[in-house]
Amino acid sequence: MSAKNLPNLKDVSRVPEELLPVLHWWQDSGPKTLTYVTIAIAVIAAGYLWFDRSRTNRERSVEMLSTAVSAEDYEAIVALNTPASEIARLDLARSLYAAGDYDNALAVYEEAEKNLSDDALVDIAVVGKICTLEALNRLDEAMAALTTAEASILSAETTHYLAGEVLLAKARILCQKGDKVAAKAALEPLFTADESAPLAKYEAQAKRTAAMIDAYTPKSLFDKAAEATAQ
Repeated sequence: MSAKNLPNLKDVSRVPEELLPVLHWWQDSGPKTLTYVTIAIAVIAAGYLWFDRSRTNRERSVEMLSTAVSAEDYEAIVALNTPASEIARLDLARSLYAAGDYDNALAVYEEAEKNLSDDALVDIAVVGKICTLEALNRLDEAMAALTTAEASILSAETTHYLAGEVLLAKARILCQKGDKVAAKAALEPLFTADESAPLAKYEAQAKRTAAMIDAYTPKSLFDKAAEATAQ
């Protein structure tokens, strides 16, 4: 069962017992994974909107962005081709992700990664892509993207504002790939961070993720073969 097809918590009767931790994982961490990314988008947007060359389009895109709630709203802002459109592109991907439309969310994140002009925005797109690949259960691709992201996000002299999200994603992906020891080791910086350090705010999330790692039980090859036979 892919992450995309997992039922919600109101419909757990048809979920195998060994997969309940995974279900809770996605309900707790899936749609909420990009919460800090969303905040970062809002902060960066404030700076970007002042540099739009077209006052008319800028004002229109700002107004539209302030009331946008749907994928269609964000698509309309993207079409205006203003600095706000770059923000809207990320919001569009986030909206698609939240709706469970992971294939289209991934396409938007990948386009944003290639075409955005600011490194800070590119980093947001990269983290979004990693989380979306995870949601699609394309774990090898997610790990490859994460390894590339680590080089820029985790190796910086100062703590990158997305470092916590990358570490949480790394732990989840490693766990799902079968390495619980490495998964829990990836969380250590979130537990050992000084109270005043940026990573300290992730401690609660790290504790929940560690508990999920302990509870996670992947399906055996026997279970998978039985499912395939039953189909």
